[in-house]
Amino acid sequence: MASNPDSAARGLRWGRALIAAVLGEVVLILVAIPFYGWMDLGHAASLLSLIVPPASFVVFVGAGYWSAKPTPGSALLQGALTGLIAVAAYVLIGLVASLFVAGTSVAAGFTPAYLTAHALKIVGGAVGGWLVSRKAAPAA
Repeated sequence: MASNPDSAARGLRWGRALIAAVLGEVVLILVAIPFYGWMDLGHAASLLSLIVPPASFVVFVGAGYWSAKPTPGSALLQGALTGLIAVAAYVLIGLVASLFVAGTSVAAGFTPAYLTAHALKIVGGAVGGWLVSRKAAPAA
């Protein structure tokens, strides 16, 4: 029995979502680095609390869009999966760091600004996926 290309395109692409999530996190790190160089550490942290949440949304709209391009049938879910993988990776890295690096805490990553940023990663990824599904709908 031949496989249906439409049903194959509707499945989630976990590898693509993982790559998009990692690239999104790298971009966010590249956004944050200049603030550490320009200001002392105390002021940089408070400024990053203002910069990172909206940057998370913008970056993950792009990451979700890229991740969802090959899956227009489930693009919204694919985009949200990208953001969710990024959040899970961030929490996992924080947990590992708290176990092996003295003076670190998992709770340090759960400030209101970073919780907002995590939510905006998922929402941004979903918006990127929605844009793909919206663009693909007229073509169908």
